[in-house]
Amino acid sequence: HFGIVPVEAMYAQVPVIAVNSGGPLESVDDGKTGYLRHQDPLAWAEVIKKICGDSKLREDMGKAGRQRVKDRFSLEAFGKTLDTTVKELVAGKPKAG
Repeated sequence: HFGIVPVEAMYAQVPVIAVNSGGPLESVDDGKTGYLRHQDPLAWAEVIKKICGDSKLREDMGKAGRQRVKDRFSLEAFGKTLDTTVKELVAGKPKAG
């Protein structure tokens, strides 16, 4: 599944703390736009304390998050990916993956 909530938070320039499974693995860049952690309360408490105690970190992660959304999840990014894929298919060179 792809979770839209982390993407919305990053667009709002809010650092994301999410469980490291499913959609957040694709959307959140661990350590840059937020943190991915196992379902362990102590691990979550550690990064919550880190984010709450460092306004520069919050600001940097927020900016990085918004940029990641623009680069990877915007309509423009989707259009570029679709255009490239169609051109590769027409040329007979589909991208691996």
